[in-house]
Amino acid sequence: MDLRQSDWYTVETKLSLLIHADPGARSGFVAAWLTQKLTKLTFDSGEELKPQFYKIHELDNTQQITNFSGIKIRIRPTLKMIDLHCLLFLRKNVHIQIPDFTQDEFCLDTFTKLTHFTQELFKNDSKLDYSAYDYIINFEDTFDTQCMINLFQQINNKSPTATEIDMLMQTNQLNFITIEKNHSTSILKLCLEKEKQLSLKESERFWSIVDVYNTVDCELLYDVVSDKIKTENYGIFLK
Repeated sequence: MDLRQSDWYTVETKLSLLIHADPGARSGFVAAWLTQKLTKLTFDSGEELKPQFYKIHELDNTQQITNFSGIKIRIRPTLKMIDLHCLLFLRKNVHIQIPDFTQDEFCLDTFTKLTHFTQELFKNDSKLDYSAYDYIINFEDTFDTQCMINLFQQINNKSPTATEIDMLMQTNQLNFITIEKNHSTSILKLCLEKEKQLSLKESERFWSIVDVYNTVDCELLYDVVSDKIKTENYGIFLK
């Protein structure tokens, strides 16, 4: 099943809103907040509250953005909270839309699924023309109360009510999930961040993440992978 799709959610609202965000990036929550539909506490605000907005996960061409006459927002992926982004994608998209997929969030299959997800995510993001959007926020900004209040004020030309802000904070608390050290999303973030920091490439590893998962106890995964990510364990493969 294709997890990337565009669709309309229709309930009464005066705000014409387009949000381009990857799966798991909380576009439904941001839409509910901006259209003043964040009226109850839910884990998946977009699915349960159904705010009206044009949701784009995968962009076919820039004209999808430029031809839209309303407010255009991009929620940008970053490494800062890529672990939580992946976890929300896993629980709100993969586990719901692909019920046969493993529920084991610590296993190799989950790690592999999320690795492919992030590879596509950052590759697609690098191709975007950001000048086409009216507002650009990072995924982690959706958890920043003041950032979301500022965005609300700029778009709606008024301030949110105390009740709305309280629901914003409660929803963020519900979605801000503590991630265990050896969880697949934690291992993935470790690989992405540390390899970037050391200017290393996954394609040049002399070690195998598959071998690590198949031979190392779960409670040791993070430490073993971290120890593997060092310059001497990488190089150009000779053909």
